[in-house]
Amino acid sequence: MKHAVILGDRSDLAVKLRALLVKDHWAISGWNREWRVIPDRPWDLCLIAIGTVAPVGHWRDLDPAEFDACVDSNILLPIRILKKLWPSHKPEASVCFMAGSNPQRIMPGYAPYNIGKMALLKAVEQIDAEETDVKVFALAPGYVRTKIHAASLKAIAAGRLRNEVIQNRQDGTPIERIYGALQWCLAQEKRVVGGRNICASDPWDTEHFLAARLIQHSATWKLRRAE
Repeated sequence: MKHAVILGDRSDLAVKLRALLVKDHWAISGWNREWRVIPDRPWDLCLIAIGTVAPVGHWRDLDPAEFDACVDSNILLPIRILKKLWPSHKPEASVCFMAGSNPQRIMPGYAPYNIGKMALLKAVEQIDAEETDVKVFALAPGYVRTKIHAASLKAIAAGRLRNEVIQNRQDGTPIERIYGALQWCLAQEKRVVGGRNICASDPWDTEHFLAARLIQHSATWKLRRAE
C-alpha cells in the first residue's frame, strides 16, 4: 500500500483529496497547525496544502506582521516541514505543492499571498533540480470555493476589495478534475512534471502527446520572464 503525507490536512481541499486517495487504497498521515507531530512512516507522496490568503487589501494598508505571516504560511512554513519530513521519503517519491492563482495575472489586494505563491513556484523548480530521486511539482487547482476565501469576502464587505469572481461565483473546479490532474502527475516521469506548475485546467487528459511536448520544451509551465 502506498503512503501519502498531507501537510495542512484540515484544509477543505485537502479533506476532499484525502477521501479520494483513501478510496484508491492509499494510507494517509497528516500534519496541521493544531497537531504538529511530523509523521515518520516512509512515504510515496507528500501533498502540501498549507497556506492562507489573509490579509487582503492594498499592500500599504496591511499590518506588517500579518503580511509576513501570510508569506511565511505560503512558502517558508511548507519548506520547513518538508525538510523535517524528507528523511522518510521512499525512492522515486513525489512532492506536490498546491499552487495559487495564475502567475501570469496580477490580483490587486493579494500582495502577500501572491508573493508567497510565486516564490513557491521557484522553490518547486529549485528543489526538483537538486533532488535526483524525487519529483517535485506544483498543482494549481483553479478556483475552488472553500473557507480560504473568507478573508476575501470580509475585505469585499468592508469595501477594501473588488473581486467579482470570489463575490459572485458559486461553482468552481470539480474535485474530480483536481484529483485527476494529481493522478496524471504521479504517473509521469520526473522529466515530464518535475519543477513545473501543472494546472487542473491543462489538457492532461486530452492532449495525447503532452508528456512528449513538456520533455521537449523544458521551460513550459515554469516561472519565466517572457522575452
